[in-house]
Amino acid sequence: MPVVYATPTQVRAVLARDSTVPGGTAAELGDAPIQAAIDLAQADIDARLTARYTVPWAPPVPPIVVSLTVAIAAYHADLTHRQGQEVPATDPVVLRYKWAIDFLLLLASGVADIPSTEVTGAVLSGMTTVNPYSGAMFGLDDFDLANSNTPWVRGLPPARWS
Repeated sequence: MPVVYATPTQVRAVLARDSTVPGGTAAELGDAPIQAAIDLAQADIDARLTARYTVPWAPPVPPIVVSLTVAIAAYHADLTHRQGQEVPATDPVVLRYKWAIDFLLLLASGVADIPSTEVTGAVLSGMTTVNPYSGAMFGLDDFDLANSNTPWVRGLPPARWS
């Protein structure tokens, strides 16, 4: 089974001005024309990036590749839906397409890179925090949270503060 960079549902989500009412937009197209637009977008991405990356990507497809595929596929689906009607340059589908093509040029030229989804064999699923300090950095007295005999707890500043 071929690798799929995006689904018709993902493309419809960016085509519909209101996700609850897809009417009047390319989101109302059937799965076949949207899948054809996805196939065209994947071929475009693979052709532009084949010199720098091994394409097609194996699952999991990098999120940026999914975003690029959705943007380009949405543009092609919108062209199919409009059937030759002029598309304003400020249309969100056109702006998204221009971003995708510009970013593909940056990727193809080596100015930008696609981050790896693998780190030492494990798939990235989010950020992790690493605290290299092992020990008690602060105590309760440092925040006046302990009932101790430190001078400032009794309202008196330490001698070195005066």
